[in-house]
Amino acid sequence: MRFNWSKILLFFVFIFSIGILYASNYFNNNRLIEDIDVVIQPNSSFYISIDSIKNSIKRYIYTTKDSISIRKIEDQLDKNTLVEKSQVFTMVGNKLFINVKQKEPVARIITNDSIFYLDKNSNFMSLSKLHSADVPIIFGFNQFSDLDYLTKVSLMIRDDKFLNQNITQIIIDENQQINLKLIGLNTFIELGHNNKLEKKIQNLKAFYNRAVRKNDIEKYKEVNLQFENQVVAVKK
Repeated sequence: MRFNWSKILLFFVFIFSIGILYASNYFNNNRLIEDIDVVIQPNSSFYISIDSIKNSIKRYIYTTKDSISIRKIEDQLDKNTLVEKSQVFTMVGNKLFINVKQKEPVARIITNDSIFYLDKNSNFMSLSKLHSADVPIIFGFNQFSDLDYLTKVSLMIRDDKFLNQNITQIIIDENQQINLKLIGLNTFIELGHNNKLEKKIQNLKAFYNRAVRKNDIEKYKEVNLQFENQVVAVKK
């Protein structure tokens, strides 16, 4: 009876490799976490600090990798109102790696008893001690306000050059309709309900440019964009 020594050798090499892999994985999982590596995105404006993230989970330092719950740490970090989403993972070594995506504020909401941000996903975000966002201010907000509509208007102000330069306030009236205030003027823009917003902004730009050319933009106290294909302006 002949033995196929090459197959036998290959079998033992396979078993040895599995053993090495198992041992490496075992020893790696039983390593103590000695440091936390944190990356925050976007990195242009920090609303939350690396140190504050580390401090919030410092109890995991000097614990073994297999004794921690990645999901539990992510859930804890995601409860921070400045955090949109966190990702936690380990690699070979003694570090815990954390990637944090910050929320992006698009407006600042001011009520009678609090001040906070509205982010690009229509979620709330607390103010930061590290950075103040240059965003429009929303007045008149309450429990009945349309967050999606407010976010849509705020994003449009952020992304449109004309609006970004000329609008600093979003005012919600008693009927929950949205008005904009022109910077440096006592002129209010009535947007009305959430429909045909792009067309309304086009009409506003056309009216504003005509009024500036005539040098009488300051004469108007209200500019109503709610009517289709026309702008109704009320003088002071």
